[in-house]
Amino acid sequence: MKKALLIALTLFVACSYIYADDNKESILESELKILNLENPKQDLTGKIGRDDFRFIGLYGYAKYFPGINENDYPLIDKYGALMFEGTSDFIKSEKHKELIQNATLYAETYNIALLSYVKSHVDRPKEGYIPDKETAVKIAVAVWIPIYGKKEIENQEPYDAVLENGIWFVSGSMPEDRLGGAAEAEIIKENGKIIRISHGE
Repeated sequence: MKKALLIALTLFVACSYIYADDNKESILESELKILNLENPKQDLTGKIGRDDFRFIGLYGYAKYFPGINENDYPLIDKYGALMFEGTSDFIKSEKHKELIQNATLYAETYNIALLSYVKSHVDRPKEGYIPDKETAVKIAVAVWIPIYGKKEIENQEPYDAVLENGIWFVSGSMPEDRLGGAAEAEIIKENGKIIRISHGE
């Protein structure tokens, strides 16, 4: 009696695993059918419009997020994750393999675009990436030195930075007895983009 019960239980568990594997394939196929596999960014636009900044993940030995490196995982913790059900490191069939490959490519394109958007529009500091004069000067000097030379730029200390209409105007200084102009830079406070670099004659 016990032996028969054990055999029945073993068969039940085995059938459950087979059903689960079959179900994974069909679930993943259903999920992919409602997505724009040719243009994940179009799907992303709709999600952004609903303030949905969740990253897309897949199941394997552990959860993983194509297109996202470990340094950016805190953003996944912050904004959440949407997992592709039916993905696994256990490939049941060629069809399942193809579905997982499609899911991976989709997630990679989607996540890279989302990461860029979050960093530039959502997760940036309230005071912008260049919040003060000191930061603006450091950035300008770091850009000037490879262009004009370390000695030339060091000779232009002290540096000055003035904020006007969201743009930092950074410049070096020149002694009155020296001919020529100073290095200049214009940097957008909000995103840190350098819009002009020049050096007076």
